[in-house]
Amino acid sequence: MWTVLKCCSGFAGHAQKDTMLQFPEETTIQVGYNATLHCNFSTSFSTFSVIWYQQHLNQSPQFLLWVSTYKFREDSGRFSSVLSMENSQVLLHLQDAKLQDSAVYLCALSPHWCPQLAALYRKVQVL
Repeated sequence: MWTVLKCCSGFAGHAQKDTMLQFPEETTIQVGYNATLHCNFSTSFSTFSVIWYQQHLNQSPQFLLWVSTYKFREDSGRFSSVLSMENSQVLLHLQDAKLQDSAVYLCALSPHWCPQLAALYRKVQVL
């Protein structure tokens, strides 16, 4: 059995020099294994949040977890995320992958520290 994880990134802001780049674009792992997705960012904001969403086929993106310049690490069950300001990178770790983890994973950069506000800007394109 295999699990397929796809990536997509978005930005909720106004400055053209603020960017998000997520990789790998697609990865396939065996059930029970671990995976790490990377989201690199460049931003002019001194405080911001990175929000992770999970989108299953034919469904809307669902909030997964978030990290920010105020909270560099978040754990939520088998998922965890770490923000590294030094590397301009956010990692999403998945432990013990299950078939239901097959989805598109979206990272979004928001100048807002509150994920409820950032969710208003969830304009993402699924590849």
